[in-house]
Amino acid sequence: MASQLTMNVTGIDTETIIQELMKIERRPLTALEARQQAIADKKAAWAAIKDKLDSLSSKITALLERTLFDKKAVSVQEPSVVTVQASTTAIPGSYDLSVTSLAVAQVVQSKGFQSSDQSLGFSGTLILNGKSISVTTTDSLTAIAQKINATTGVGVTASVMQVSSSDYRLILTSQSTGTANEMTFGGDTTLLKDSLGIIVTVNGVDQPNEIRAAQDAVFSVNGVQFIRSSNQVSDVIPGLTLTLLEARDPVTGQGGKTSFTVKYDDDAVVSCVKSFVDEYNSFLDLVTKYNSWDPEAKKGGLLFGDPLLLRLLNEIRRVIFGEIKGAVPNYNFVGSVGLSTGSGSTFSRDGKITLDEAKLREALGKNRDAVAILFGAKAMNVALSSNGATAQASSYYSAEFAPDGAINGVSTSALWGSAGGGWHDGTQADFTNDWLQINFGTLRTIDTINVYTLDSATYPASAYGIRDFSIEYYDGSSWKQLASYTGNTQGMVSASFEPVTTDSIRIVVTNSNDGQFSRITEVEAFNKSDGVFNILRDTIQKYTAYDGFLDLRQAQLDSQDKSIATQIENLQRRLDMRLASLRRQFTALETMLMKMNSQGLWLAQQIQGFSTST
Repeated sequence: MASQLTMNVTGIDTETIIQELMKIERRPLTALEARQQAIADKKAAWAAIKDKLDSLSSKITALLERTLFDKKAVSVQEPSVVTVQASTTAIPGSYDLSVTSLAVAQVVQSKGFQSSDQSLGFSGTLILNGKSISVTTTDSLTAIAQKINATTGVGVTASVMQVSSSDYRLILTSQSTGTANEMTFGGDTTLLKDSLGIIVTVNGVDQPNEIRAAQDAVFSVNGVQFIRSSNQVSDVIPGLTLTLLEARDPVTGQGGKTSFTVKYDDDAVVSCVKSFVDEYNSFLDLVTKYNSWDPEAKKGGLLFGDPLLLRLLNEIRRVIFGEIKGAVPNYNFVGSVGLSTGSGSTFSRDGKITLDEAKLREALGKNRDAVAILFGAKAMNVALSSNGATAQASSYYSAEFAPDGAINGVSTSALWGSAGGGWHDGTQADFTNDWLQINFGTLRTIDTINVYTLDSATYPASAYGIRDFSIEYYDGSSWKQLASYTGNTQGMVSASFEPVTTDSIRIVVTNSNDGQFSRITEVEAFNKSDGVFNILRDTIQKYTAYDGFLDLRQAQLDSQDKSIATQIENLQRRLDMRLASLRRQFTALETMLMKMNSQGLWLAQQIQGFSTST
């Protein structure tokens, strides 16, 4: 190239000289590129921290599931006899189960026919379970089965089975088990009896041509016998669904017996806590990586000493190990349920958490709700008498309906009419001054109130419950309304609102669905949920949310990166100009030297010619 002059007139490698000069010129650019790479590395580090915090938040969310502490685990001694599914409402207990018979569906057959697809040549109307099916002379056995299956709501499945090479039969199977779901037949008697043979006469009595009779499930739980039409039973033990699988052998008397226990699923809670601990410790590993100091290299990690990182770490640690206000006494620190940085030889200098599983299980066994409140999965019901609340009312019907019956934790109507069953005012058909007041005994910050009215099979809420009422709180000088309802027919009404701090609430009733009395079975008032994991989640969200601290830091780094990129672009432009200038200068020098060399050569030739002629 014309611009790259090497080993020329002067014998000097000018291109090498130019590049060496440019290395010196490029030092500011190299420094800027190093700064730009450092910013890119920091952006990647903060992105990794954000991802780790998001992952930690997911573990926290699992711990805050309200159903986590209500989950039940079922242990069945003989799984071949029954499977048991438990909902969160199931009551822990032990049960003995004995299955005498399983529920089965009725199966009815026709008489035999030589073919499944040939026209049968008879007609009429078959009424099956109240549904009419028209049979024509061109119908085959298969066509009749298809017509039955196409009939909506018939509750029967029809099929054709080949018993032998010339014996095809229409098989009708009830879609539901139990004697209550036996098939009913009607229509043309000739069609049913003579043509199809679905009805047969036995000892002078017409009856279905049964392959298998319908049968109910007969079983006992803790000695109490039950009869159900299905093998899946959910109305015997509240919160449990039993699927019966095996009945006792009527000959040998073997099988069909088992026992099972229902208990709180502590394993689910422990598993969630372990997942949180593992993720938190992994977060600390990542922070340590970026905030470490290498004394030999005398160099820190990418984010060493970063104030934002230190602030994040300190806030998280302070939340986890701080006292939780409003928690149950003796359950207001995570250390009380087995979470700590260890002690003695197991103490973690880097702040990693260890879980004493035995201590957590012990705490769950002693006071499960207290652990849930500490974590933030549940809020404390401050309207409970056991939590220091008292109740008073405008009036009450009798001692059995005293106000304190509405703050004892029994929200159902099971005890209605007996002590502790709920409040019943004493002014019939007069709602001018009906109220039930709960005093907390101290200031509480609440955000949810649940009101349960009388609601049972005998006294449904739609007929006997409170209809028009308001919920109020005392602000220190007067009563303020939180919510009001008209036309209520539900057994429970839940009011959620912005937190208020008060020492008293009251329910003011202005009418009931029968227009006679105010009836409330229970009132619940819940502390604003400020458990350790509620606060921790909120703290993390301050950093990870849109426009949070981490987004702001990334924006700062982006701005710095953009500024440096502009500087690099400008400097690169100046360097390109400098390179071009150097090449022009060296080219001019070479040109000048070439001219001088040429002139010197000419002069030498002239001198030589002069000498020769002389």
